[in-house]
Amino acid sequence: MPRLGTFGALTAATLALAACEPTAPPVDPANDRGFIPGGDYALVGMDGATVPLRNMTLTIAETTISGRGPCNGYGARNNAELPLVALSPLQQTNVPCGKNTTIENRFFSVMQAATEMEYYGGVLKVKSPETWLIFERGVTGAQTQVSAVDQARAGQ
Repeated sequence: MPRLGTFGALTAATLALAACEPTAPPVDPANDRGFIPGGDYALVGMDGATVPLRNMTLTIAETTISGRGPCNGYGARNNAELPLVALSPLQQTNVPCGKNTTIENRFFSVMQAATEMEYYGGVLKVKSPETWLIFERGVTGAQTQVSAVDQARAGQ
């Protein structure tokens, strides 16, 4: 009989501890972006290579994206639910870009053609039929300001 008492006590203790296990927090629909964290990102890779500078950015909001290329800002509405992407035509500023025109135009072209996003380990991948754009999370205000020296280095 003492064995049954010990077994019963252990079972009761196990059930009591299981009841204390934390439950998953409820998902707030305003912050659920298909496991894609909203906020700021800096482009670190495109077309299978690293980019010369961290001067192209992406900001993800609930239904929009925006950011900057080396010279021009852009924005668009995402007409799909993340992680899927179906952007309206990118709205861009029209500042002459000099040596950075090619890389900026390629960035905007790939972004416009994007079909989905994937986020893992602090890295955001934006997929298009042609290639991936690779972003790292966390862009500070200072990183979005590109100096004349940095712009000159991009052409080297």
